Amino acid sequence: MKILMLSDLYPPTLGGMEKHVQALSRELAKRGHQVIVCTTGRPDLPKYEEEKGVKIERLQGFFQRIPFMYRDPRKRFHPPTEDWSLVKQLRQIVQRQRPDIIHAHGWILYSALPLRRDFSIPLLATLHDYGFLCPKRSLLTTQNTLCNEPFTSHCIVCGNQQYGFMKSLAAYYGVRINKSRLKSMDKFIAVSEFVKEVHVKHLGLSDKDVVTIPVFFSPEPEREKEIELPEDFILFVGVLIPDKGVNVLIEAFRKLDTQTKLILIGGKHPDYRYNSTRNIVVIENAPHHMVMHAMSRCRFAVFPSKWPEPFGTVAIEAMSQGKAVIACNMGGLKDIVVDKETGILVPPNNSAELAQSISYLLERPEVASEMGNKGHDRFRKNYTPDVVVPVLIDTYRSLLR
Repeated sequence: MKILMLSDLYPPTLGGMEKHVQALSRELAKRGHQVIVCTTGRPDLPKYEEEKGVKIERLQGFFQRIPFMYRDPRKRFHPPTEDWSLVKQLRQIVQRQRPDIIHAHGWILYSALPLRRDFSIPLLATLHDYGFLCPKRSLLTTQNTLCNEPFTSHCIVCGNQQYGFMKSLAAYYGVRINKSRLKSMDKFIAVSEFVKEVHVKHLGLSDKDVVTIPVFFSPEPEREKEIELPEDFILFVGVLIPDKGVNVLIEAFRKLDTQTKLILIGGKHPDYRYNSTRNIVVIENAPHHMVMHAMSRCRFAVFPSKWPEPFGTVAIEAMSQGKAVIACNMGGLKDIVVDKETGILVPPNNSAELAQSISYLLERPEVASEMGNKGHDRFRKNYTPDVVVPVLIDTYRSLLR
């Protein structure tokens, strides 16, 4: 098959969706399929390149040319509306490449929808977050509770802090106006059952319109260790922001009387700053192989997000290393962690229960080890490329039939 893969962003821009699109494209290429990735460009990156059998074309849309549009100029993502300039470029690429399938990731889908009208090519999209329901993509209210009323004017107020009023207004109307257009899709892929559930509910889709296919992870070969780690520690990995539960984790850890250290590894955020102390070590912007080295060395991993993680790739990364996982009992993490079997699920934003769960595994290393072994088995059965990618290929073929 020839697959046109569309993504808002792509490595070297790093994020969960970007890494998944890259890994998926490479796995498809390894299996003999032709993959062309189209994504938004940056002045410091080449317009055309090929890596590991995947062709990459970086396009400059109308909105990417507006400097004040983006807080971070390295992340000039597609806005939640159709970009006529990108539509024109994508139409030319489709005419030239004649793909069998168009697979979109992110808001770039809005510029792919006209292609479905113009060409008889199946169009599907992976739901990596809640961006087609929520302009902030988080599905959280200003009170950090799950939003059950998307597509209302409350979204404007809710997005004001993140975007500013004018951008929040534009993002709200973009998401709301495009809601009805999404029903023309051939198929949606949800990365978890929770993501499927909320999109079926709020977009008015049927159960057959959305298939759940999880993210996969392929462990990398060991590389040279370039990170100093304590002998005994538990581990958090994620962007260092309150939404990931960093504040709750620190508060919970301080309730404990333990010699075990807490290591926080994550992306630095301009609005938040966490400093190392005697028992808490903060490591910012570590490369992925260092993260995996820490995963292999920790006692167990803790991911106490305060928002409904659509999936939670860090959890399957920890499981790939045979580690138990403590995670919040919401969102996609409920698909991954089996409570009391491969880890412990705790209520979000509850430092007391989180502290109790951490203490339980610290005091019972044999239980943590058994959970880690069961988690590793679950990882091999559900979250490797050899398990996940064939399911996706079958989905492609079903649309072609």
